[in-house]
Amino acid sequence: MLPIPYAGYLIVITLGVVLWLAGRRWPSVIAPLGRITREVLSSLPSRIAIALIWWWLGWHFFTN
Repeated sequence: MLPIPYAGYLIVITLGVVLWLAGRRWPSVIAPLGRITREVLSSLPSRIAIALIWWWLGWHFFTN
């Protein structure tokens, strides 16, 4: 039996893969990941926000 955090991570990863596949299969219903990434990274404030989010995640989860 997996501990609860590992099961949660597994569910999130599985959901991400399912959404990625659905976006490739039905691009008119769900936007593909490349289109979403291009739209999100098109403005400077969103790039800064993503960099800060990655920094925060790294600082809180990958340091001792």
